[in-house]
Amino acid sequence: MADRNYLIGTAGHVDHGKTELIRALSGIETDRLLEEKQRGISIELGFAHMVLPSGRKVGIVDVPGHEKFVRQMMAGASGMDIVLLVIAADEGIMPQTKEHLEILTLLGIPRGIVVLNKTDLVDEEWLDLMEEDVRDKLKKTVFQNAPICRVSALKGDGIDALRREIEALLAEVESKTSEGPVRMPIDRVFSVQGFGTVVTGTLQSGTVSLGQELAIEPGMILTKVRSLQVHNQKMKTASAGQRVAVNLAGLEVAEVERGSVLVSPRVFQVGKILDLNLLNLASAERPITQRQRVRFHLGTTEVLGRVHLLDQEELAPGQEGFAQILLEEPVLAASGDRFVLRFYSPTQTIGGGKVLGVASLKQKRFKQSVIEQMKIKDLGDPLDLLEKEIAEPRNSSELLTRLQVNRDELDKRLGSLEEQQRVEILPADETKLYWSSEAAQKWRAKLVDIVKAYEESNPLRLGMSREELKTRLGVQWPNHRWQTVLEQGAIKNYYRVSGSKVRTNVNADLPLVIAKRLDDLRKKWQDAKLTPFDFFSVAESLGIPKIEASEYAQYLCETGEWLHIEHYYYQRKDIEDAQKNLLDFLKSHEEIGVSEARELWGTSRKYAVPLLEYFDSLKITKRIGDKRKLY
Repeated sequence: MADRNYLIGTAGHVDHGKTELIRALSGIETDRLLEEKQRGISIELGFAHMVLPSGRKVGIVDVPGHEKFVRQMMAGASGMDIVLLVIAADEGIMPQTKEHLEILTLLGIPRGIVVLNKTDLVDEEWLDLMEEDVRDKLKKTVFQNAPICRVSALKGDGIDALRREIEALLAEVESKTSEGPVRMPIDRVFSVQGFGTVVTGTLQSGTVSLGQELAIEPGMILTKVRSLQVHNQKMKTASAGQRVAVNLAGLEVAEVERGSVLVSPRVFQVGKILDLNLLNLASAERPITQRQRVRFHLGTTEVLGRVHLLDQEELAPGQEGFAQILLEEPVLAASGDRFVLRFYSPTQTIGGGKVLGVASLKQKRFKQSVIEQMKIKDLGDPLDLLEKEIAEPRNSSELLTRLQVNRDELDKRLGSLEEQQRVEILPADETKLYWSSEAAQKWRAKLVDIVKAYEESNPLRLGMSREELKTRLGVQWPNHRWQTVLEQGAIKNYYRVSGSKVRTNVNADLPLVIAKRLDDLRKKWQDAKLTPFDFFSVAESLGIPKIEASEYAQYLCETGEWLHIEHYYYQRKDIEDAQKNLLDFLKSHEEIGVSEARELWGTSRKYAVPLLEYFDSLKITKRIGDKRKLY
């Protein structure tokens, strides 16, 4: 029990008694601004906590009910486990109650309790009629089966029964995970004299500890945790599900906006284009149209953007479809996040739904392949989603970030794919790379096709350079990963890698005209020995076009027949003989000069000096003054 943390929130029309209800439950006053006290309504988010009959301590967020403060209401709803829908018994469901209900539905708040407040103002008969009316109006909402509790927050009637109902409902709620990266949408930012900047929010995942390095996103502003408070008590750690106040080091209040997110650095994706499953509310008065400007709410963030519909001309009230949101400012988002859309003007809630992921580009409309990918993201089996993420090789850390699952769940999914032979596992230094078997096969087939076409067009080049192949394949991976994947494919014999070249496994015969020219060069060089000819002059005399000549020489070098030393080409056999003669000479004479080498090899000084320097580079000989000795 102790490690499970929950957050209860309120919703409802202005002046229906939400703040008074929280005061009755917790004994804490959540109206903290002078304006709030003077006007009798909540403007900003208020926070409290209470102890349930079991001894469990839970957080409470009091959100504003007035129409002008719906943005704050949506910020407060982020992270709620249970919502208390507060309805005044003397007034019933009002316009703002309906909008709050729609927002809670769009945000996917799973459970709630209807609190019929101010029972002290009406008689029993009226209460029965009001409860029947409320139950009827809540049909087809997330509260259609919710329990109804009658209370008078002012007099304390029914409060204990409400606490017991909350306790029972919490038993059904799955607690947020304290594993994985930290993620906390920021709903308040302020400064405390002597301490500096403090941010508050509900910790959605991970654990925050004193001294921990975190980041403010968007913007990747690095900071460290100076101190922590949970329920007004100093703590060394805070875990997912708790309301947390974090004192951050080295930050000014002006650097942090509400709507930012406190996260583990370099983990979450930030972008200005999001893939969405979008629902237009049935209560909306008009369709959502292509490129319509809207207010996009995600967690505590509000950003302006335009809707880019992918599978429909327009989204009529009650309809659902795939879309992208093209935002004016970047946001941090993850697959599965819930969002709300409101009209730009007037600011009325019109729709919302689920984020399917951060996108790198704007997609074409009505393209079947795009829509199919959206369906996989939206409804796909967990294994299909994982397989999509490993369409290119990734390590487990990258997959944990992209899928937002814990390690046990990831290992389980990877194990299932491995059993079904749907994943390849490549060793890479101290980690492993996971690659969809289907994607890997298609990628290698494409690689072989590219290299084969290159070999057919360039028969003398003995394969394609790694870098040119990387460009042709459009690989964007880090270079180390590219080299690892390439070499692992060669180990499995899909193709050959030799030095900087990649070749197919087929040794195709050279065209006859090229093969004859090569034979002519070989015959000519048989007589050259250690006094080689000028290669380009000989090539021209044999009918080899000047623009192609160097490729013939390179071919003979790459096949190991020739060696290129200084500006000259030699038969490898002649150089090996020269090396043997040099070693035999030095064993009996200890040292050799240029003139002696020239006589030993039967060549001129023009060729003897480069040859001696070549053997120096191989550490066969070592130059001392004008002489060479064995190294």
